[in-house]
Amino acid sequence: MRNFLRSPDVIMGASAGLVVIVSALVGQYAAQGMSPRQWSFGLLAILGSITLAVILRCWPASDKEGVRAED
Repeated sequence: MRNFLRSPDVIMGASAGLVVIVSALVGQYAAQGMSPRQWSFGLLAILGSITLAVILRCWPASDKEGVRAED
């Protein structure tokens, strides 16, 4: 079970799900009415979740790959 939770497919899906959930929450609160400060923090939360998803997709999987790239 632990190996399944650490698999790249689960991590990719969870990061994509995080982007969808955060965007939906910000959109829901925006529809109810938000102040400009709340808008800026909502956009910051969305950008943070997108950044996390991009980092997880671009980060090297192991140190062995990094050593090969340096050689």
